[in-house]
Amino acid sequence: MIVQQLKVEAHKVVTIEPTANLNELLTALDSCGFQHIPVVADGAFFGMVGYADVHKAYFESGSADKEQFLTETKVDAITVNKNATIHEEGSIEDILLAIDRVPFIAVLSEEGTFTGIVTHSANFEMLRDALGMHKPGIRMTVSMPEMQGSLLKFADVVRKYSNIFGLLVLDDDADFGYRRVSFKVAPDADVDAITEDLRQVGVRVFHVTR
Repeated sequence: MIVQQLKVEAHKVVTIEPTANLNELLTALDSCGFQHIPVVADGAFFGMVGYADVHKAYFESGSADKEQFLTETKVDAITVNKNATIHEEGSIEDILLAIDRVPFIAVLSEEGTFTGIVTHSANFEMLRDALGMHKPGIRMTVSMPEMQGSLLKFADVVRKYSNIFGLLVLDDDADFGYRRVSFKVAPDADVDAITEDLRQVGVRVFHVTR
């Protein structure tokens, strides 16, 4: 399950209760080094809160006494993004849609219990893995017709010369009806032979990074 693989477990996440005051929140934020943290109590997720929310609330309050404002204002009064959640069974699409405009998304169990968070950095790490960035090799980018069997023909050609590492398939916006595929082959693979054989099956190599 992709969410389970990407999430930071709840016991590793710094959280704050909705009844805490803003001084306590600032202390928690300073200690963990993050801009936002989850608001959680008794396993329930109430949203998230961060430095920007404190500053916004203080500015809008018109209060002249900053210390009084920080002491008397509770976290639940400035909590935001209360629906930024995903279930443990969620898909990659669910993650990318939910995390688009928030610092992180909270992961909930089937019972609705807070079990951790998925961060933007986890998504970038997933992309690095998909691109095979942790493996040595030669990166090739090709363009192929969006036709049934094209990807199979491509794979059959490349596998004659090397394993395929970190294959990523994208729509080719520049040329309708084609797919762009980025992948890695072994450092000693015969790129010239691969390029020629791919050309024979209608796949064009347009970028190679050694």
